Amino acid sequence: MKFLRYIVLLLCLSIGFPGFAQITFIADTTTGCSSLEVTFTYIDASIVDTVTSVDWDFGNGQTATGKGSQTVTYDSDGIYTVSITINGNTTTTRLDYIRVYPYPDATFFWSDSVELGSYTVVFVNVPQDPDTIPYQYQWFLEDGETGDTRVLIHSFQEQGQYRAALIVSNQAGCADSSMRLVEVFDVLDCANVFSPNNDGMNDYFVINSNGITIYNLQIFSRTGVRVFQAEAPVIMWDGRNQSGQELLPGTYYYLIKPVQGMGRFEKTGFVELYR
Repeated sequence: MKFLRYIVLLLCLSIGFPGFAQITFIADTTTGCSSLEVTFTYIDASIVDTVTSVDWDFGNGQTATGKGSQTVTYDSDGIYTVSITINGNTTTTRLDYIRVYPYPDATFFWSDSVELGSYTVVFVNVPQDPDTIPYQYQWFLEDGETGDTRVLIHSFQEQGQYRAALIVSNQAGCADSSMRLVEVFDVLDCANVFSPNNDGMNDYFVINSNGITIYNLQIFSRTGVRVFQAEAPVIMWDGRNQSGQELLPGTYYYLIKPVQGMGRFEKTGFVELYR
């Protein structure tokens, strides 16, 4: 009896009984960048071919018919469901089968950061679309510095022109690159008014420099008495004298010059102290 039962099952397979048909399709690639070209292959693993028609739907508005391989180009980024319909009534569907990502944009901008020093430059890559996709960043600066974040802050050793390059890629292997020539300037600047009243706003007389050159700052009262002196690459005055006592509001004269001639800037002027 067991032998006869196996014979019945074998006969069902041999005549291509629809319930046992093994029909599907595969793609040579399922992930890529915009303008992704995908070749789909029809597969019929049933013993007897009973398929008379195959209708393709590639999920991007394109359709086709036939058992032969189908090559489709996905021009827009997105997630696509692909299906085939056999003999007009049986459909095989692969949900979210094809994933197409946009090419990254490696365009970047930069700006001097006065607060961090005139040799310090902030590099920023433009936002990616969509920004929910993980991106990888590779920065290469001419002085040997590298970085792997969207925003890179770097301090150069001296002024000049430097090449900066960026490569942006995503998880699909899509990549873009750009290179710019960045000019780094030396500056020596400061405000003409400050208010050291501990309100968190403009509490210090800050000397904006390159953060590398050592400068000497001297502060004088209206009568010519030196009330403060400091020497450092980065200098801030809090409105107190050398002993730490608060000075009265008023106009003070400042003199800024490099130590041992290491910088090419000197600056003098008046600063107003408010409380």
